[in-house]
Amino acid sequence: MADEERRIGDADLMDITHDEVRARALRKSLQRLADSQGGNGALQEMAREVLSGRIGLREALRVGAYSEALGERVAQARQEYEQQSPEEREQQRAEAARYLEAQREEIEQERQQQAARPGPGARHSGRDWRL
Repeated sequence: MADEERRIGDADLMDITHDEVRARALRKSLQRLADSQGGNGALQEMAREVLSGRIGLREALRVGAYSEALGERVAQARQEYEQQSPEEREQQRAEAARYLEAQREEIEQERQQQAARPGPGARHSGRDWRL
């Protein structure tokens, strides 16, 4: 994929997630799926199309090949979940909570870094400049 090609951001997924932390997690999941080797080709293609902005996620789910592949993956994940012990399920929930908290911290850190940077058009006072 060309570097100059458009890439969606977290904000582009807010209409799906209604939460910036989950939007970030969804975008990263789509990126992992798009970059995966040997996975489901239809899901990989869908992720690439969504990430490029050529198709929205809701629109992608209306494409037969994409929705069929996703349905198969969801059924497989459900079967795997049902085979887990209660302890494994709790461990998985805890890992998901930790992951979402890490995303929240990452977003906050980015905000703090951006707030510390001078905005466009900001000028230096010149008071501490010396020749």
